[in-house]
Amino acid sequence: MPATTGTEAANSARALFDAALELLSRREHSRLEIRQKLSGRFPEADFDALFERLHQLNYQSDRRFAEVFTRSKIQRGYGPLRIRRELQQRGIHRDLIDDALEGVQVDWFALAAEQLQRRFHTPVSRALPREQQWKERARRQRFLANRGFSAEALQWSLDAEGIDLGDSTR
Repeated sequence: MPATTGTEAANSARALFDAALELLSRREHSRLEIRQKLSGRFPEADFDALFERLHQLNYQSDRRFAEVFTRSKIQRGYGPLRIRRELQQRGIHRDLIDDALEGVQVDWFALAAEQLQRRFHTPVSRALPREQQWKERARRQRFLANRGFSAEALQWSLDAEGIDLGDSTR
């Protein structure tokens, strides 16, 4: 009977490895994502051994995942705050997140301004009543904040667009 148990364990480990490879063949995944996706199908699995083997074969790397994920999100117009938060949610360590964000050459201010232009096309009209101008500015701020840009990038982008409502005496 112990031989059957050993064979079953080997088959289970092989099935887990194959399932992980299937996930990784589609796109990079973090360790946490792989664990979450496979733990339902393999509740008794030894994920530590799986991750050690995947690492030895260079099939899975949280560092590589963070770099690919960061570049992908930048191409889609997301800012560093959102990228950081999403990587944290995927179980990536803070040091790897810092390295991934520092490793990209991005002008976050220019990217924020580009996203603002893409979304809204035209600056806030000065012909609008002041209250409407404030509402439109707030709408644009929320858009950029939701995309993960810093307060400084928000301000710079709105200033570059010509939205300056700070002086209430005008």
